[in-house]
Amino acid sequence: MVLCLGHVQIVSPAFEGANYGRGKGGTDSRRERGRSNEERQILVLIAVDALFGFAVGFSSPSVAPLIVALGVSISFGATFLRLPVGVAMDRIGRKPFIILGGLVTLIGFLSYSFATFWVLLGTGIVFVAIDYAIRGTASYAALGDAARSGSVGRVFSLDLGVTETAATIAPIIGGYAATVMAFSSRLIFGTSAVLVAAAILLLLVGCKPAPTLRKHVVTGGSWRSMIRLDRRILPILAVVAADSTAWRLSFPFWTLYVFKEMNATQEQLGIFLAISAAIPALTGLTLGSRLDKMGRRPFLAMSEWCAIGTFLPLLLATRPEFSYISAVFGGLVYSLWVPAINAYVVDHFGRERFGQTLGTMSLVAGIASAASPALGGWMWDNVSPKAPFILTLVLAVAIGLVIWFKIEEAETEVMS
Repeated sequence: MVLCLGHVQIVSPAFEGANYGRGKGGTDSRRERGRSNEERQILVLIAVDALFGFAVGFSSPSVAPLIVALGVSISFGATFLRLPVGVAMDRIGRKPFIILGGLVTLIGFLSYSFATFWVLLGTGIVFVAIDYAIRGTASYAALGDAARSGSVGRVFSLDLGVTETAATIAPIIGGYAATVMAFSSRLIFGTSAVLVAAAILLLLVGCKPAPTLRKHVVTGGSWRSMIRLDRRILPILAVVAADSTAWRLSFPFWTLYVFKEMNATQEQLGIFLAISAAIPALTGLTLGSRLDKMGRRPFLAMSEWCAIGTFLPLLLATRPEFSYISAVFGGLVYSLWVPAINAYVVDHFGRERFGQTLGTMSLVAGIASAASPALGGWMWDNVSPKAPFILTLVLAVAIGLVIWFKIEEAETEVMS
């Protein structure tokens, strides 16, 4: 997660503010203008994320035949691209990488639109998925930069809620347009491309980040020091690696189990998927203030303990309706973890190292869990279809206990 960046000199906002002038009125006025600009940047960034979420979701029913390729490309992009992208954005800035990710997505949708054979369509899926590694990381970092201390968790949760709401509604509309209204695939993908272009335009026009008050003095040796881990990161890094290893044992087979072992109909499976997608949207819009008040540790631990509600209905019941309970808790696993881990990074390791931290976390988690899906598949075939879920349940409860007793909250937000 966090890498040692060498010597960093920080000039605190309070110190600089003392040198702007002696007049209290002028200071208050500048503070109000700064706060207004921060709120505007947050709204723009959330709107951009929502447009991207809607664009991808709108066309997702039309790329269902290559859903496996989509999963592989997401894993590739998130694991191997987020670290170099994170390092670069911490030095260059967030906005160029949000735009770059958007352009990559736009190329992907244009590839969809003109696809006449599966290779071109698969290429489009890969480009759209790589956006997660580029724009997704940069957008989180920009939101962390814009959020004031004490509201970081609320901002990350709100972004998740709005984006997931758009991504939940979009497939319904896209599926209706493709089936009932008989829209062609080219028109579907073209619509998504227009939405992506609109998001890029909104970013170019509306996103004007204020200059940061943090000033970095990077010595010549700091680039070599990037390969050294900051020892403070080791506990949470171990937790992230264990978390990824545990959940990837079973999550690839979650929907398959409901469909095959619980004999769910397509309608029941659709309800199951809709619930699991709607929960992050709902909780993201409602729990952000709690994240800032309660701290990051309870959310991270509860995310792990939601494995109890996610898997026990599958293990103890046979009727497919019980999978709806599993869907609720499965959605909570994601919606509690994502904003909490992002806020934890900001709190403990500073906004200016957010991209590098998140990239390292992604790389370690991807490497640690690389064999998990294969192991889960072997357990499904040779032990029992329930075996991967039982193992994940045991590991997740244990990881939650480790988080609760070993992971510390930050007393104040780290600035360097």
